[in-house]
Amino acid sequence: MPRLSVTVFACLALAAGGAVAGCGDDEKDTASTPAAPPAATEPSSSGEVKVTMKNIKFVPEAITAKVGQKIVWENTESPPHNVTATDGAEFKSDTLNEGDTFDYTPAKAGKIAYVCTIHSGQNGSITVTK
Repeated sequence: MPRLSVTVFACLALAAGGAVAGCGDDEKDTASTPAAPPAATEPSSSGEVKVTMKNIKFVPEAITAKVGQKIVWENTESPPHNVTATDGAEFKSDTLNEGDTFDYTPAKAGKIAYVCTIHSGQNGSITVTK
């Protein structure tokens, strides 16, 4: 019986370290694998690029859009936010409460930096391609 305890202990120690060899089943443990971030460059079915405001962040923080493609920001939480270009373009939304949206359509290729002026550190960027 002590030999079985040592084997079980060894398997548990290996599993805790992430190197399971010969213990348990062969299925991959996906519980600890982080989910892939939302695609930053894929437009929605309407052809728009969507950004949400959640947890005092722009999600995703970095996006890619084409010239003439509409970008839509939506505030999905109760603190108000805004969207203000700081470099590469000129736009500023009104204060957006939960459920409010703001959109912008870039007219030229380049890089655009933007922020929420209400929350320090809430930054985003847009790469606009032809």
